[in-house]
Amino acid sequence: MYKEVVLKTFKKGKREISGKTTKTQISEHISSVLLNDFKIQVSGRTLRNLYDEAINVSEKKDISINSIYINELCRYLGYKDYNYFIKESNLDSNNNVILYIKKHWVVILICFVALSSSIGFVNYNHERWMIWDGDKYMEVDFDSKKDSLNQLKLLDKEMIDNFYKMTPNCETSFFTEDGIEKLWYSKNKNGDLECYSSLGRHPKTGKTLKPITRYMIKKYICNSY
Repeated sequence: MYKEVVLKTFKKGKREISGKTTKTQISEHISSVLLNDFKIQVSGRTLRNLYDEAINVSEKKDISINSIYINELCRYLGYKDYNYFIKESNLDSNNNVILYIKKHWVVILICFVALSSSIGFVNYNHERWMIWDGDKYMEVDFDSKKDSLNQLKLLDKEMIDNFYKMTPNCETSFFTEDGIEKLWYSKNKNGDLECYSSLGRHPKTGKTLKPITRYMIKKYICNSY
C-alpha cells in the first residue's frame, strides 16, 4: 500500500496550499513540512518521482520506497508509522463495507440473485494481455508459451498509449519549463542505456526507470548539452 500513502500525501499537500497548485508546488510544500516538522529531508524531485510512479504503476503492483520515507509520510498524514496506517486503513475499509451492506442490503440481495442466475450463461470477465514488442507494448491474445516465459503482462491501456522506447539526441526536449523530467532511463542486460517516454519499469529487467539528469544526457546522449 505504499502507493496509497504517496497519493494521500499529495492529496493532503494540495489541501494545505491555497489557490491553484501544480505538482511541483505540492511536492516542494511537502518537502518543506517534512524538514521543518519531522526533521527528515526528502527533496521535492524525489516526491514527484514517487507520485509519478504511484499513479502509473498497475493496480496489482506497488511502488518501491525507502522505509524511512514511508514512515515519515505516514507521520505527515497523522499516523504513528506505516503499520498504524495499514491498521487504520483496513479498519476504515471494513467499517465502510459493513455500513454500506446494512444500508443497501435489499439491493445487494437482488443483484446477487440476478448475478447467480446469469453467471452460468455469460462471462464478461475476459482477461486481456499485452507484450513488449521491442519499442512499445501491444495487445495480444493469450499464448501459453509466451506466458511460461513471463513475456505476457495484463493489459494496461495507459502503458500501451504512453509508454514507449525512445532514441533521444541533442534536439530532444528533456525537461518541461518547470524543470520536470520528460524522459526516463535504465540500462539493459548488456549495460547499454535505454530511454523511455514515461515513468515505469524496464520491460526486460523489471527495474524502476530513473528520471533523466543533465549528467546522463551529457555523458550518454549529447556531449555538447
